[in-house]
Amino acid sequence: MDHKQKTKEMIAEVDHALLRYVDHGKHDKLIRAMKHYPEAGGKRMRPIMAILTAEAVGGRGKAALPFGCSLEMVHNFTLVHDDVIDKDPVRRGRPAVHIAFDEPTAIIAGDALFALAYEVLADTDVDGEALRRLLRSVSDTVFLVAEGQQMDVDNEDRTDVSRDEYLDMVEKKTAVLFACAAEGGAIIGGGTEMQITSMKEYARLMGIGFQIWDDVLGIKGDAKRTGKPVGSDIRNGKRTLIVLDAMDKLEKDPRKHVLTDALGNEKASDEAVQAAIRLLEEIGSIDFARKFALDYARRAKDLLSCLPDCEEREMLRELVDYAVGRDL
Repeated sequence: MDHKQKTKEMIAEVDHALLRYVDHGKHDKLIRAMKHYPEAGGKRMRPIMAILTAEAVGGRGKAALPFGCSLEMVHNFTLVHDDVIDKDPVRRGRPAVHIAFDEPTAIIAGDALFALAYEVLADTDVDGEALRRLLRSVSDTVFLVAEGQQMDVDNEDRTDVSRDEYLDMVEKKTAVLFACAAEGGAIIGGGTEMQITSMKEYARLMGIGFQIWDDVLGIKGDAKRTGKPVGSDIRNGKRTLIVLDAMDKLEKDPRKHVLTDALGNEKASDEAVQAAIRLLEEIGSIDFARKFALDYARRAKDLLSCLPDCEEREMLRELVDYAVGRDL
């Protein structure tokens, strides 16, 4: 089967299961708020990664579907709360949950998705020890995501964020959820310990590259495709790899104020933000981040040698190319 067609069918299967799972409870407003992002669609990269990994190590992909949906709920709950924190009005091309409903409902909906994720995780058809292992992995992952989110918030008020601190934040906020998906898929599929470890590292590297590429898209991407306003990271004062590189390069450059005038300034005009973006492009900081992400992608793909030669391995390779290389 054509890989694109198979991916479409997998996404449809995940969507069907996910929307069935989140149609939960008796309070209509809360149900609608919980379904707001899942109904908007998405790449479903984490469930697909779990399913493909389970199949690649010799197991049944369908057995990983509840686990994958559980991670997608965790992912969506973090998006709901992220948008409240960042005051982003748009997600996936539609009003953010706190805009479509209200801020308290958004917070509650995120909490409800988080709780429901564990109920769905319990549906995973594995033996007791494997289920306990998945439970520990998901719990550890969610805690690390919370640490990453707090680091991201703290970094907005700092001018001395280092590259290592940024990468640590990205790993916790974004990459660990991918790592959990691949690790869990390998566990569910009955993979060897070497495969479980290698696939977790594959996904961690891909996840870091994915977030750096996402930072690039936030500056250079098409808002219609990304579903988020271009330049919002600049207005929010995000210390991305792009900004950190630029701060180093502009330390004694008289043009530095073009960036600092817009960075963290929610009232910055569109013209000021665009001027900052042009400067980032001129000094090579955007290209630096792009190449940095592509290096992580290359290292991730090298780890796929732990898998037998199969269609799923090739699809996992293509998933990296999509995550770190999707249209600017």
